[in-house]
Amino acid sequence: MTDKDAHTVYMFNTVKGTSRAVTNYNIQRPHGACVGPGDTVLVCSGAKNSIVHITVDGDILCTYHVDMQCPYSLCMKNDGSRLVVFGCKKGMQKLMMYKFHK
Repeated sequence: MTDKDAHTVYMFNTVKGTSRAVTNYNIQRPHGACVGPGDTVLVCSGAKNSIVHITVDGDILCTYHVDMQCPYSLCMKNDGSRLVVFGCKKGMQKLMMYKFHK
């Protein structure tokens, strides 16, 4: 779950019954989140125009700049080969697909 006003991503481990609040300078006005490759999560950082890649333990792996303003939602193909990101800046809405080579 994300809290855009608190600039926080909440990670819940349903197997262990634990939760963790993740904050970082690169996570600003987070919106959508989705399952990433392996045991990771991808989160839209709306105010930073980027995607933040996080482990299930809440460690930041990387931040990817996207060519759009206010990325809002995203999803990844099951095999991890494609990522689709939607940006919601009024008057400049954009849908982008990124391909990953293995």
